[in-house]
Amino acid sequence: MDKTGWFVVTICAILLGINWYYSPMTPPPSAPLTAQQASPADTAALPAAEPVAEVVAQETAPAPAQVSSAAPEHQVVATLTSRNAEGQELAKFEFQNIGGSIRSVEMARMAINSTKEDLLDAVKLNSQAQQGIGTLMFSLSTEKAPVFDRTDYHVVPGATNDKQVTLEGRLNDLRIVKTYSLVPQQVGEEMVEGNAYCLQLTVQIQNMGDKTRRAKNWGVYAGGAGPISPTEWTQFTYYIRNEDKAFRKENVGSFRPWFGSAKERVVEIGEDPIAWVGVMNQYYATLVQPKETKGVNTYYAAPLTNITLPGKERKTVEGVESAVGVPEFTLAAATSDAAGGVQTLSYTIFAGPKLNLMLSDMTKEIPKIDHIMDYGIFHVISYPMNWLINVFYGWFGNWGWAIVAMTFVVRLLIWPLYRKSYMSMKSMSLLQPKVKEIREKYSNDQQKASLEMMNLYREYGISPMGGCLPMFLQIPIFFSFFYVLQTAAEFRGAPFIGWVHDLSQMDTVCTLPIFGYNLPINVLPVVMAITMLLQMRMTPQVGGDPMQQRVMRLMPLFFFAFCYYYPSALALYWTTTNIISIIQTWIIRRLPQPELRKQPRQKGPKRKSFMERMIDAQKAALAEQQARQRLR
Repeated sequence: MDKTGWFVVTICAILLGINWYYSPMTPPPSAPLTAQQASPADTAALPAAEPVAEVVAQETAPAPAQVSSAAPEHQVVATLTSRNAEGQELAKFEFQNIGGSIRSVEMARMAINSTKEDLLDAVKLNSQAQQGIGTLMFSLSTEKAPVFDRTDYHVVPGATNDKQVTLEGRLNDLRIVKTYSLVPQQVGEEMVEGNAYCLQLTVQIQNMGDKTRRAKNWGVYAGGAGPISPTEWTQFTYYIRNEDKAFRKENVGSFRPWFGSAKERVVEIGEDPIAWVGVMNQYYATLVQPKETKGVNTYYAAPLTNITLPGKERKTVEGVESAVGVPEFTLAAATSDAAGGVQTLSYTIFAGPKLNLMLSDMTKEIPKIDHIMDYGIFHVISYPMNWLINVFYGWFGNWGWAIVAMTFVVRLLIWPLYRKSYMSMKSMSLLQPKVKEIREKYSNDQQKASLEMMNLYREYGISPMGGCLPMFLQIPIFFSFFYVLQTAAEFRGAPFIGWVHDLSQMDTVCTLPIFGYNLPINVLPVVMAITMLLQMRMTPQVGGDPMQQRVMRLMPLFFFAFCYYYPSALALYWTTTNIISIIQTWIIRRLPQPELRKQPRQKGPKRKSFMERMIDAQKAALAEQQARQRLR
């Protein structure tokens, strides 16, 4: 098999490998990680004669709303709703009493959809975690689980309205006041849509006791995340951070590596400043950004186990949670003449969808937040593709037709190369009788046969690599769109036509029970395979190695298997590509076809062509082979 054949086999193997890696998988259930919680007993255990390294106590006096000494229950005590310029709801932030934190963030007008079941649950970020976003954490260490603030906070009525929520609590000798405020979307003359998914958090900590308090190894909880529907991929669940001005991420699988021991948590203390820390799943992210990064060099991460997804199967998966460290500070003791020391911490909290254009507009305030789109090495192509799809959506109002229009533009841009490739393959097909003669003449000497064929190609001015140009070009384009698809929240719940109700899911029309397994019947991958076969039938046959020909005939099957369990948007893109290629081929076949003509030899010195360099290399290999044979 020649180099082209090996290239095709390699691409097929890569496609199948990616399909296996990114297919939805359910990890084996594991024991839940139970974090140590502060209790009155912890209060008694704190040293009284020296500064406290970590304040981990329950409040010593009940808050106004607390009437029992029993452990308080989680309650939603306030909400904030952000709206766009038209007054439509975009996000609803729910605040709980425990920890004075954000219990969940509901994405308005976004629901969990699945082709397997009719799921209408609202998308709520952080609802899978046991802690609220903004909860204070203590004793950050790799040795043991952290302590979460379990204080029962109450709403401060005079400081709470439809724009902000203020919560107050007492943690031992500390009085803590948290203020969450909506962020204006109008910044000067510019509208920043992403601000609708942001809150400003101010934490004011005052020492009410008669002893100096030192806060060390504290953190602020940045949220937990995992897949939110049965058909989403666990592999896209990460804890993320902007560390030393670079975006970094770790997959949920990093806690259960193939090699080495499993980790219960990660606490990293480095020298580089950390701009923000968060978590993300396939389509949404939450993060916490300190306003002042000086001394912020710690982040925390741990797995969330036994997350139960909606649906009849009650599938359980694994997620992640994270937190950003708090710089060490000291609070002076209160005296009869002066109040105790006060420390103020300020943060920006983002909890929203991964929308490329929206996040790009937010990079002035939250550096590198657009990197959570996670386009990888294909970002140079993925960003323009996502931008173009959004432009066409603005025209058509349908994400499916936007994908079709974007594909048309891509195929239009590569039309010159496609036409040149077709003509090159047509010329090679005309040359096949002469190629066959050479193979028969040198059937026992492959090196000599290859050399003669290269001379033949040079004689007629044909490049055997010319027909591969569109294949080489389409592969990065295909994977670029694959990366756009896997993280674009725009496609969630977006219908196309007829049976395609959600471009982020398979376009299943029914299921067939086969040996206890309900096989989904997806239409677009079938259409994709048929159109790919038709396109190959219209492409000139250039002969070649029999193994290579068999591999090429199997290409539609490989792509069919790769796309079958993927979101319908991917099959729509590839099907549209095939249909446009068929139309382009039909047009090219009606243009003047190439004729076999020997190329005149150029006189004088000239730079050697690629084909001539290949011939020289082949001659050198043949001479070396003959020399070895003479020595035997």
